Amino acid sequence: MAKWEKSACYSRPTHGGYEAALLSSLLMAVLLGVLVWHFEFRGRKVVSLYSAWSPVQPDGSVQGFAGEQQLSAVHPEAELLDLLREFEQIPADNLKVEPFAPVWRPKEAKQPKEKWRVVRMRVTGYCPCAKCCGRFSDGITASNHRIRPGDVFVAADKRYSFGTKMIIPGYNGNRPVQVKDRGRLIKGNRLDVFFASHEQARKWGSKTLKVLVKEE
Repeated sequence: MAKWEKSACYSRPTHGGYEAALLSSLLMAVLLGVLVWHFEFRGRKVVSLYSAWSPVQPDGSVQGFAGEQQLSAVHPEAELLDLLREFEQIPADNLKVEPFAPVWRPKEAKQPKEKWRVVRMRVTGYCPCAKCCGRFSDGITASNHRIRPGDVFVAADKRYSFGTKMIIPGYNGNRPVQVKDRGRLIKGNRLDVFFASHEQARKWGSKTLKVLVKEE
């Protein structure tokens, strides 16, 4: 009995044992294939290629696959690298880069709008001679401004402080001038506009004009 058991241990496997081994190997191959597909080919482009069993024509071509070519699967990272290489070959002048965030720039301080009012006035020309200024014909105005060649200014009532800007139509090219002088007869809505010579003052004469006065 012991001799028979020893020989039974080394007996050849039966036909059913071969089938079990074959089935186990097939299941392992299927499982291995699924794992390889999941980890290796996921996210890749798989291009169908013609089979080795396809009928080959005498000239070496395969019927039904004209114009097709074999393409290798490209990994997404490889596609990104190719795209970056293309950008490196493009001249910088042809690239338009949008900023990720708007560039901050300090806002320019808004200048307050100047306000002017219209005052109807009697405007007379005068010069620094004795005929126009009498004993005050020393070349210094009531605001202690020493008259210089090319000066333009006006003499106005005390209600208008020295430095007040005015625009007199026809005088100084319609550009603003300042109040720098006073006068004994310059009261209320009266102005004297300064000229370098008596002839220029006489030529101007006396006019009633709408004068623009800057509000302080």
